[in-house]
Amino acid sequence: MYYSDSIIREMQAEKLMALQLDKAVNDLGKQVLETAARIKDGATRAIYYTSCFTDNYQDVCSKLKSEDVRFGEGLYQLFRDRRIVYDLIEVYFKDVLQHKTQQQLEFIKWRLFKLGLNISTSSLTADSLTLGITTTVCLSLGFSPLVVGRVRALAGGAVGVAGLYGYVQQAAESADRLKLWEPGYYYALYLRKLEMMYFIVEPIFVKARAFENAYLSDDDIVNIISRMAK
Repeated sequence: MYYSDSIIREMQAEKLMALQLDKAVNDLGKQVLETAARIKDGATRAIYYTSCFTDNYQDVCSKLKSEDVRFGEGLYQLFRDRRIVYDLIEVYFKDVLQHKTQQQLEFIKWRLFKLGLNISTSSLTADSLTLGITTTVCLSLGFSPLVVGRVRALAGGAVGVAGLYGYVQQAAESADRLKLWEPGYYYALYLRKLEMMYFIVEPIFVKARAFENAYLSDDDIVNIISRMAK
């Protein structure tokens, strides 16, 4: 019996080690692919800048320069406040909830509670519910590792020149998509000089299918919050 138990424990330990190794290799592979894609995007943006030497493409050159400046302004806020993700999520829900009636706010909170999301608020207003939802989403276990990784890389300065320029290109493409899909949210971020930081949280909005419908019902809002937080 002793030897049987010993063998079983050894097999379990080996299985656990194998799973941990598999996860480590998988995470490393994702990191390598992400880095390679970012460097490629940086090279692509550098090629785009050759348009500055051609008179017919000065509009492209101006757009690139504007994006670089806007990215720098967003990056400054990241370094200054260290709460960029919270701000990006909060702006979205503030816009979504600002015209809701008291009855609608109560319904949304009740539906979230039924789904296992207890939103803590001192009083039920659009602002307090926005605060509670934003905090819940940002602290959720389902928050994308890609989001966390991008924030850490940018805030920690652990990005080379090619990598940083890759981020600028990714940010520009992401902002263009947002402007097309959800112009109201785009311009709300633009006024705060944050539209070039949207790429950080884009995976969360894609996962939540936040922009599938032009008009969001109360149930749509609940489902978006639920998908973001899980």
